[in-house]
Amino acid sequence: MFSTILDIPKGKIFLAKTEKGLSYATFLKNKSQLKEIEGFLKRKGIPLQADPSLFRLEERLFKKYFEGEEEDFISLPLDFVSGTPYQRKVWLEARKIPYGKTISYKSLAQRLNHRGYRSTGQALGRNPLLIIIPCHRVIRADGSLGGFGLGLDFKEYLLRLERGEKPV
Repeated sequence: MFSTILDIPKGKIFLAKTEKGLSYATFLKNKSQLKEIEGFLKRKGIPLQADPSLFRLEERLFKKYFEGEEEDFISLPLDFVSGTPYQRKVWLEARKIPYGKTISYKSLAQRLNHRGYRSTGQALGRNPLLIIIPCHRVIRADGSLGGFGLGLDFKEYLLRLERGEKPV
């Protein structure tokens, strides 16, 4: 597996991919988080090698996205190396949410013919592909933001960016 770290307006994103596709796009909150990812991959027997030259497409797409241009990342092939079958099903369904749109956790669960929208939210909480699997576009049925692993400020920032509003 190959990796790089991209600078984004609010920090850094760790990217990792196999020959098949992108496996991680994780916001780095601190250096210990990178060690956790490396440890997880090592336990799974997946060697990690830094090679920024292999991420030109991802770098270009993230740059476009953070400049406020519509980008859905559908052109990126994915290779899930983590997640249960149910989590992967939720992630793939969430990937279909259009840029700049939101749906509720309940609506997402209904799309999957699943009655438990809380488990859908929990699956989104394990999303290994920040922005590419747009879990930030899933909100509560009452219109409030709901949860987000990086905090509601970051979720609001991404939603405002996609609506063409000036992010705070």
